[in-house]
Amino acid sequence: MKSSILKIVVVIICLLTGIKSKAQMSEAGLITDLREIDLNTIVYDPAHPRSSSKSGLSYADVEGTPFWNEKWNPALLFFNNGTKAKINQAKLNLYTNEIHYLSSTGEELAVDNNGIVRLVFLNKNNLTQPIASFAVLMNHLTGNGTAYYKVLNAGLFQLILMQKQLTKTSPYDPIQGKSITSFYTRNDYAIYNEGKIIPLKDLDRINVLNAVPLNTLTSDWLRSTKSKLKTEKEVTAYLEQVNLSNIKIGNK
Repeated sequence: MKSSILKIVVVIICLLTGIKSKAQMSEAGLITDLREIDLNTIVYDPAHPRSSSKSGLSYADVEGTPFWNEKWNPALLFFNNGTKAKINQAKLNLYTNEIHYLSSTGEELAVDNNGIVRLVFLNKNNLTQPIASFAVLMNHLTGNGTAYYKVLNAGLFQLILMQKQLTKTSPYDPIQGKSITSFYTRNDYAIYNEGKIIPLKDLDRINVLNAVPLNTLTSDWLRSTKSKLKTEKEVTAYLEQVNLSNIKIGNK
């Protein structure tokens, strides 16, 4: 009885806070400003109808990991109806596109990304400090379905990464008497701008500048830094300059 009442209270809180949350986030970028969020209100309900038990699922026979991070971390979930919830211990499975979490009894559960628009992992020692932000966007490679994109910077132009864990099986090894199956990572970068995803074939000067052309200010910056735009750090530094150059002063 108490459990049922608690669930009803949680739903009511979600609906009430969701209206405010939706208004706050409608104009925000893919990275969440945690200063606007009460981190102590809603705890994710392990009895969620889309949750499934993963206690019997084992990757013991597969080398490597399907997870973005093997460690359990606190996380915030944002839903498309404007509500949000906190998970005390969560992991992102990039093989199944599911979020794994631990129930209050320690049971490992998983939920797919249906209805989720954003996922923010937090520093367990400082819940106001995000360690990674993911947005659920249309898969730009297939044109259908969604995927988790890691958001690497804030602003009008953002570097995003769709990181997918896939499996491969080696030829039969007569010495070991078996074939070895292992996870490997596929990284696909893109630029996100006002709802549009601009694919990047690779991180390099040609592809980045084709996606986000130079202007007078960014050209000067690129010339002075001699950046090759080949790493996440270099590209996000360039996009920071691009975003600064797009800030309007007055009506200009």
